[in-house]
Amino acid sequence: MRRLNMFLAAGMLVTFVLHAVAGALKLLGADSGAMKAAAWTCLVLAMIHAAVSVVLTFQTVHVQRVSGAAYFKDNLIFWARRISGLALIIPLVMHVLLFQADTSGGAVRLQVFTQGRLVSQILLVLTIAFHVLTNIEPMLISFGIKSTKAFSHDAMFVLSVVLLLACVGFGAYYARWAAV
Repeated sequence: MRRLNMFLAAGMLVTFVLHAVAGALKLLGADSGAMKAAAWTCLVLAMIHAAVSVVLTFQTVHVQRVSGAAYFKDNLIFWARRISGLALIIPLVMHVLLFQADTSGGAVRLQVFTQGRLVSQILLVLTIAFHVLTNIEPMLISFGIKSTKAFSHDAMFVLSVVLLLACVGFGAYYARWAAV
């Protein structure tokens, strides 16, 4: 089950990067057809990943209870990873609901993009950043990469650029709505 979760996480990263880049470009005015397919694929992978992670977390807690060795303070990063994954659900749902377009009448109409919605999307970017950055090293280890430091730094750089592009896209989209 851990191996399945590893491949789910890798698939989510790839589809997330595709969706974030294509979505940011669309918010900046350039349209991309790949965005929607990547978005729904990433969402399905995320739901399966969440379910598998919940099962693995319950298994871990069960083993800790049986052995009597939970070592909560020593496992704070483990819990930070789990809690950040749970925290990610709320802004993710807000993102999905916010960017659902009304296509009745042949024209695409999005909901008004207010300051609160901009804040919710920046919160999404921040929670994704925290969750991915705290989990990148364990994922690399699970793929058998021995020198994780170099790969982690590369992944952090690429993720930072993608997340910055997403924030710029949200900001530009908000600015266009504010000008209306």
